[in-house]
Amino acid sequence: MSLAVYASAVGLAGWRVTSGYEDDFRTPFPHREAPWVTSEACRSCHPDHHASWERTFHRTMTQEASAASVVGAFDGRVVTFWGIRARPVERNGRFLIEYLGPEADTGEGGDEVQRTLEIARTVGSRRYQQYLVQDPEGRADNYYRIPLLWHIEEERWIHLNGAFLGPDDPNYDKHVALWNDNCIFCHNTGPVPGLDNYDELVERRTSGEAVDISSHGQFRSEVTELGIACESCHGPAGEHAERNRDPLRRYALHFTNKDDPTIVHPAKLDGERSVAVCGQCHGQRMPKTNAGIVDWMRTGPTYRAGEDLSEAVRLVWRDTPPPVPESDGFALRFWKDGTPRLTAYEYQGILSSPCYQRGELTCLSCHSMHGGDVFGQLAPEKRTNQACLQCHGEIARDISAHTHHELGSSGSSCYECHMPKAVYGILAIHRSHRIENPDIARDTATDRPNACTSCHLDRSPVWVAERTSEWWGGDLAALARTTSEAPVSMSGWLAGLHAGDPVQRAVAAEASARVDTPLSPRERVFIVPHLLLALFDTYPAVRWFARRSLEDLSRELATAGIDLGLADGADAFDYLADVSEREEAVKGLMRLFRENLPGDLTPPPEGTLLNERFEPDMDEILRLMRMQSTKVIQIGE
Repeated sequence: MSLAVYASAVGLAGWRVTSGYEDDFRTPFPHREAPWVTSEACRSCHPDHHASWERTFHRTMTQEASAASVVGAFDGRVVTFWGIRARPVERNGRFLIEYLGPEADTGEGGDEVQRTLEIARTVGSRRYQQYLVQDPEGRADNYYRIPLLWHIEEERWIHLNGAFLGPDDPNYDKHVALWNDNCIFCHNTGPVPGLDNYDELVERRTSGEAVDISSHGQFRSEVTELGIACESCHGPAGEHAERNRDPLRRYALHFTNKDDPTIVHPAKLDGERSVAVCGQCHGQRMPKTNAGIVDWMRTGPTYRAGEDLSEAVRLVWRDTPPPVPESDGFALRFWKDGTPRLTAYEYQGILSSPCYQRGELTCLSCHSMHGGDVFGQLAPEKRTNQACLQCHGEIARDISAHTHHELGSSGSSCYECHMPKAVYGILAIHRSHRIENPDIARDTATDRPNACTSCHLDRSPVWVAERTSEWWGGDLAALARTTSEAPVSMSGWLAGLHAGDPVQRAVAAEASARVDTPLSPRERVFIVPHLLLALFDTYPAVRWFARRSLEDLSRELATAGIDLGLADGADAFDYLADVSEREEAVKGLMRLFRENLPGDLTPPPEGTLLNERFEPDMDEILRLMRMQSTKVIQIGE
């Protein structure tokens, strides 16, 4: 057969194949009604996509406990918090937490096991891993998060009271949480919580009994798949898999190059629906009605990928009415201008961004669920200015002219200026996803960390205003009014560290050790006394950031020839130890600092509340500390 005849035959066959499926391709199939089938059903036809997903942290968000999934050290070493002793141990492939009796003064009789919990499931595998146990009271489908988590980066056990944004609290079980009414929704695919005794709970509450769903709810929960799998983003795939078992249909799709209406392709959705696929989990939200809450607890969320998320839920914003009227509600989860400052609000950040509102930005403009580095799902070029220059190409012609900073410096990084790290996660500071221009007057007025003073730690907001006004214009009078009305500018690093609320203090402590500052190592010694004072903070999470920054900065200074002798002591500092133990440790670090401080350093920068011997002005610093907020910021996890 000649090539021309062969091509003609293939073309005719293609026409015959496609002609029988034209109506099928034109008519969108209501995939929300399709059954769920799990990622295994996707593997046979999409092996490459399955493999690229399988390597991600989405897959391992929730797992059955096994030697392959558990990353914590179940090695028999005792972990003690507030006098309660727990021994994580592995026996015959089972992972157990044994709670021991109090340690006797004589050192005898303290190893008696009083209670044993078996780990059933794990949650998380990137920064930390939490552990679930089944209800010890016999409600087998109820899973509870225990108060110990394994911090992967530091390779140590920590207590959940030290990971959230509250002050020191010895209540050991404070952050025990029910998996079935919270975590199940975003950490799994196709969740059905299965609240089984709602009517009973209503009757008990009506009779005057205090009822709490976490303590009294009986769940018969099911998920299509543990972890975040294919159908979370592409929709239930049962009909898609069934129809495409027909090879002729697959050939028809190939020859016509039409989209298959039985499955969702997030990259081919319009911008609003595309970002909603991610927003269903990366944007805190609630059912629209009380009846909707009951439905969620019984049968799960109604949204399916590809739909209009706003029809299924209402997003949580700063002014969203709180469930408990007398509480702070959701306001503390946002900066004063409504910008999110906690993780799981990235969707709200994107919706507030001019790049989305007036441009074509979606989550997929930067992130790829099937490629790039699994730590962020970003391709290498999307970790650079190219992420922004793909739309703002005119700036690429002369980046330094736009930034007024040297090319390659953090001052010429789109991310550092337009998406600064000002968002709290569990013991991590993330980038803001509200993409916007830095504005020192706005940040001062709303107590937000400012991109410029988070890098220029020795500079004041007034200095920033003068520079930015000179380069880009700006209302200096507005800034002057703001700073005169506020007792202290929270957008400055020093004020944020000592006078801010927990998020501000954590962000400032994290910024203290950044290496991309314009200051030389010798010019950064002034940061050390302030980090030592931050180790006295009453919020353990803030102490954690201060300790880590102190260790990192001390090692950097030692490499530059300024060995203050603090690195090992900072590494050994237990931010969750009893207050007396912590205070003695900090006093020892302060002594080392005084003893090892070189005598030839230039004096600290003006305005950093230190004298020429690097001794703090404690009267002024205590004044700032008295301004600290002592409120608990509920993260919602």
